Amino acid sequence: MKRSILSSIRFLILSLIVFGGCYTLAITGIGQLFFSDQANGSQVMKDDKVVGSKLIGQTFDQDKYFSGRSEKVSQLSPISEEQIQLVKKRTQAELTKNPTEKEVPNDLVTASASGVDPNISLAAAEFQIPRIANERGVSKQVVHKIINKQVQKDWFSDRRYVNVLQLNLALDKLEV
Repeated sequence: MKRSILSSIRFLILSLIVFGGCYTLAITGIGQLFFSDQANGSQVMKDDKVVGSKLIGQTFDQDKYFSGRSEKVSQLSPISEEQIQLVKKRTQAELTKNPTEKEVPNDLVTASASGVDPNISLAAAEFQIPRIANERGVSKQVVHKIINKQVQKDWFSDRRYVNVLQLNLALDKLEV
């Protein structure tokens, strides 16, 4: 019995050293070496201050900024009555904010599963052009050029999207 307990304690200590120490150091080192931007939060700096992350969506409530997806996590079925009502409410809110538009892109009225999606579709960005151009007193073409400079393409499909934080930082450069 004593021998069994001592063996178990030795195995516990070895496991703590290997898996709690060596493994953690190795994975952290690999992350820092090959993925340092992501491992450190993909922080976006402006005037030596962290203003957000490229990987985590932020809420922008002012009309002069692009808005992203809802930050409220949604695990509802697309056909549930609660989800249908949420989408109707969000659609009406988007149409009120963007009165010149008629059809709201899906990603502006549905929430992502995580609630922190930093990107919106190209259609969602273009939907907001008239409001932003009007609020900032610039032409729609100026806002459209900013969007086009920020467009990214998905690796696995033809889906094109933009990062909301990057768009809004590019808009702020217009005012400088």
